[in-house]
Amino acid sequence: MAQEFSKRLYLSKEWISLRNKLIVERGPKCEKCGKLVADTSKLIAHHKTKLTPQNINNVNVTLNPDNVELYCFDCHNREPGHFLWRNTRNVYLVYGPPCGGKKTLVNQMAERGDMILDIDKLYEAISGMPLYDKPDNLRFNVFALRDKMLDMIKTRYGQWHDAFVIGGYPNKAERERLARELGAELIFCEATREECRLRAFERGGDWPKFVDKWFEEYVA
Repeated sequence: MAQEFSKRLYLSKEWISLRNKLIVERGPKCEKCGKLVADTSKLIAHHKTKLTPQNINNVNVTLNPDNVELYCFDCHNREPGHFLWRNTRNVYLVYGPPCGGKKTLVNQMAERGDMILDIDKLYEAISGMPLYDKPDNLRFNVFALRDKMLDMIKTRYGQWHDAFVIGGYPNKAERERLARELGAELIFCEATREECRLRAFERGGDWPKFVDKWFEEYVA
């Protein structure tokens, strides 16, 4: 379950820097089962001392490397205290530039049983192509599936827990309209164009173009 009090930490430059540093120092692998995780956005930085509203501002807990372990998604979900019964379901609209850390944030916050709607992943699932390769002839089908899933989130159809909708949404009016329709909280993943372009060049393909296009269209 996404913890309200911890979201600011996971969005902070200090946390992002610490997490990246640990991956470089320890390698892209789960420290519990030893599995290599090539997509580092799927590595969960797990606090040995559980975060609470009482200790969330204590940097000796939150930003202490000795208190953080890198887990794969499966190992993280087997930790005690997960999957508590919830009477409410939260919806989050996570937006920001390409290569800005949206998937990393969602993977950090989400748990098994949550719904994650990511247009890039829909394209990948339908086309079988890499994330940056989006065949235009499949656009109609991909967006039809996205709209169907958005409708399920809007009507709270199904037994999912929390829901995360990931997208660029550079247009302010569009993202605020969608957030109202979904009853969602907006979460902005802030990153500079230079940071995003650096990650985009590492990915290859058309990602640098996606980054430039987003920053040209973005309205705060």
